[in-house]
Amino acid sequence: MEISINIDDKLKDIQVVISGSDIEQLADIAQYLKSRNTPSRQIAIKTADNIRVVDKEDIILVESYGNDLTFTLKNNHKITTRKTLKRFLEENQKSDFVQISKSEVMNLSYLSKMESAFSGNYYAFLTNQSRVTVSRRFIKGILTRLEGSAEDEAF
Repeated sequence: MEISINIDDKLKDIQVVISGSDIEQLADIAQYLKSRNTPSRQIAIKTADNIRVVDKEDIILVESYGNDLTFTLKNNHKITTRKTLKRFLEENQKSDFVQISKSEVMNLSYLSKMESAFSGNYYAFLTNQSRVTVSRRFIKGILTRLEGSAEDEAF
């Protein structure tokens, strides 16, 4: 068996090509790869002096300051890394993270309630007793994620 890896910066996702003459062996390899393609429950956060492995469910809030992200964990510890918010969202599309402003993402698992604020914005109250402002621009996205549809606007 020969394995080759090609790096292509133009691809957004991983592309696997399996070639050979034994159809059963190819099907077995494809099935194995499909079974391994499950989203990870953990995230590796590289800091200035180490790499922290954190369960995604422990992340309450992600704040962006330029190219730096600060993760607030459920134990109220904060971890800062070099990454853009856009890249974080792309890497975690199939999770409970939802964007609430241009510079913040929250974990919907920690949302306890929302109240209207001013100018169409909302306050999101989280289970760690913190309050964050949700931009009116992102309300429909939150409703869609919470209820599956933005048609029934309860807010």
